[in-house]
Amino acid sequence: MKQKIHFLLDDFSNITYYHFVHKRIVIPIVLLLSILLSAETSRYFENSPFRSEKVDPKIAWQIQNSLVLDTNGENIFSFQYLPDGKSIILGTTDFNLYRIQLKDGSQIWKANAKMMFQKEYDGPAIFDISPDGKSFLSFGQTDPNIQASERFLVLRSTDNGQIQKSFPVIQSEFHSLTAAIDYRFPGEEEAKQREEAELGMNWIMTIDRAVFIHGGKRILASYKHNMEGPNFYDRRFIIYDTKSGKALLDYQLTCDPETANWDQPAGFEIAHFQLPFVYSENRKSILFGTAHGRIIEITEQTMIKNKNTSLVENKLAGDVLFIPLSESEDLATKDRQTIRSLSISPDNRYLFISAGVESGYIQFHVFDLKIKKEIFISSKVEAGKIISASNDFIVIGGNHSSNDFYIIHASKGTLVFSNVGLESNLSTSNFASNPVGKEVIAVSGGNKISFLRPPGPLTPW
Repeated sequence: MKQKIHFLLDDFSNITYYHFVHKRIVIPIVLLLSILLSAETSRYFENSPFRSEKVDPKIAWQIQNSLVLDTNGENIFSFQYLPDGKSIILGTTDFNLYRIQLKDGSQIWKANAKMMFQKEYDGPAIFDISPDGKSFLSFGQTDPNIQASERFLVLRSTDNGQIQKSFPVIQSEFHSLTAAIDYRFPGEEEAKQREEAELGMNWIMTIDRAVFIHGGKRILASYKHNMEGPNFYDRRFIIYDTKSGKALLDYQLTCDPETANWDQPAGFEIAHFQLPFVYSENRKSILFGTAHGRIIEITEQTMIKNKNTSLVENKLAGDVLFIPLSESEDLATKDRQTIRSLSISPDNRYLFISAGVESGYIQFHVFDLKIKKEIFISSKVEAGKIISASNDFIVIGGNHSSNDFYIIHASKGTLVFSNVGLESNLSTSNFASNPVGKEVIAVSGGNKISFLRPPGPLTPW
């Protein structure tokens, strides 16, 4: 392994130690600090939090307040801040939508989003809110009385929750000769036969996630196959024009040629349960993580070439930007860490990555997009959800069963919040950062939220 230079600060004695190492070492205290790379300084935390860590009270954020929201007792499924940071849009597990004032938790409006229950924990997702604060992205269902009916992307008004635009139900274009799979629409006759035989419509995709890009002028949406089971490789990205709703670009997920096994659908030997992605406004590209542990970058030209090729094994995959390698001694193949979550800093400089498999480590990586190097790796934070709240602050929720919740001031190399050892019930997957001020909200039970802030009044990021 290449030599790394570690600059380590002892927070308790203010003495700096320098260690030159050729392999991963464990330091018995939490140390967060800077890394020097090439001729540039990328200030970053050196070691991630251990469970025994205590945050310095002089810089600590606290759970400053908790509110029970006026949702008629319904549990919060998903929520997002409006751009001014004064209210949120949320969806509940009873399939209703609300706009809530954060000053007192009161209801501004309520709208029904009737759907057929599909999972044990389900509800309308609030994918994103437009930069102008006028619209938000969620989903609808073609027949709310039939569980197997399709879910599709909708644009709703933040003034009342009503649908402004519905995007079409997406049909699969997945076609592989080597894996002998064809999910394309089979024709009216066969479709009718499948319906009479009570077989699922395996040519349908369902909305998975969507975000506004290009200042709200476009929408980037991800889709997945609508059937459960072995169909997680059938994934698509579609970019829409927000105003017209027209699909501008389309990309079918396919494996990078170096790791592809074309006896498997889309070349993937590992099922793709998640397809985390971010959009880089600076690079004008989509960055996403694959089940084979690759960070792939696709441009507009990549999407056009991919769309113009029929067979999935012949489609253009995109460029492998980064391979987060595992440090686990339990894994024979170090480069097959499934990518679990991604976030990008607002300045588009740093890519934050959670990757790994349960038989080894779930590791947290930081990749510098400017110099194209990994600048940090840790197996101590099992990141399940990552938000880059600003160019300085990162919010990390623990993966799966982990209840750990961290806020890190990365450029200063300091941990400012940790719930380890606290009697808190913060959701590690259902949280968001205020767009304008140093504040993070996390669901803390049912229809209750908790506000995390530094001491004093709300201040800008």
